[in-house]
Amino acid sequence: MRTPMPSHLGALREGLAMLRRHPLPFLGLAVMAMALAQLGPVLELAARVGPSLLIQPIFGFAGLLPLEMYFIPRMQAQLDAELRDAPGNPARSWREVFEGRWLRAFLLRLGLSVAIGLGLLCFLIPGILVLTLFGWAPLRVLLRGDAPVPALRWSQTAMARQWPRIVQAVLAMLLVALVYQIAAGWALDRLLPAVDPEVGPGALLRLKHPAFWIFNLLGGALNLWLSCSLLALYHRLEAATAAPAP
Repeated sequence: MRTPMPSHLGALREGLAMLRRHPLPFLGLAVMAMALAQLGPVLELAARVGPSLLIQPIFGFAGLLPLEMYFIPRMQAQLDAELRDAPGNPARSWREVFEGRWLRAFLLRLGLSVAIGLGLLCFLIPGILVLTLFGWAPLRVLLRGDAPVPALRWSQTAMARQWPRIVQAVLAMLLVALVYQIAAGWALDRLLPAVDPEVGPGALLRLKHPAFWIFNLLGGALNLWLSCSLLALYHRLEAATAAPAP
């Protein structure tokens, strides 16, 4: 009888262990995430837009852009260098290597996000396929220095062989994020004054009420944990791809 392949759910535990390697920088990034999340309401006030559930995510993304574009990838590059010391991301020079790659990796991630979004909006299935097959390409560019096209090919080849266990682990991470969102929404509904559910809380309320600062801090910490878990999952995918087929 063939032995079942082991699960990759341990990547969540490994992501938490990665954060414990540098507790103070992790705390600093969580505080930065909280501050940048609060930049969204500031931008809304500056643009003089009213409360809107459609507008809030746009300004929220703009506020968090420095974190997603630079600081989280930098954290991933540092941890990868410490744990793997691979030729493409050596421990002795990971900072210089990262500075030469982060923008290229972000642009590839941005392009994939647009393709995934269009696929989800138009036909759903193509968007899921693009995410499943090519989602690891930006990390491949960032951590191993591949050009975009080879990185896309590597991601496709790796996921064609390993996708069931990888998708299982990613769904578990999404479940953790969903549970947090439900819990945070439930708590905010009871802590905040009554607001119109069609437009949500206004920008000024989100700036003044301490509950938003607290939950943005917790959300930032969760984002860092899941980002490290994705790095751990990438390491598992890389190892499984390099191993000889049974």
